[in-house]
Amino acid sequence: MGAELRQMFLEEIQKNFGFLQPKFKGPFLSEEYCSLKVVFLGDNLAIELVLDEREEDISCYIARVIDGKPAPHGFIGPQGKRVRELLRHLLREHGIRGNLSIPVAGLSLKERIPITLAGLARILREYGRKVLDDDPGFLDL
Repeated sequence: MGAELRQMFLEEIQKNFGFLQPKFKGPFLSEEYCSLKVVFLGDNLAIELVLDEREEDISCYIARVIDGKPAPHGFIGPQGKRVRELLRHLLREHGIRGNLSIPVAGLSLKERIPITLAGLARILREYGRKVLDDDPGFLDL
């Protein structure tokens, strides 16, 4: 991952997601060849912010906390229960019809980072009360 994109992503997360603390622990970082994941960990839910340079994507996932860590990779756990999903998909499934869009069409990944992270923070504040309350039932739909 490019150092400039990595630094920008981390700075924008600090700027936009500081409101999660102290209720959520973190941020915790994990890095792979072309992606960076930043996790805020609650007792029941984890908020995962992912920058994927190869796919040119910025995403926010909500994961179930299992044994003090976000659920292992995947969306459905061994018992057939959902353990991870995109924030915006979950909010739609919960009936949220508010403005969940983040207008970034045609912008470079570098240009999209601050806009997307600010938009995801807004969506979480406005519509993600169950996530912010660390509600373990949020993934159970």
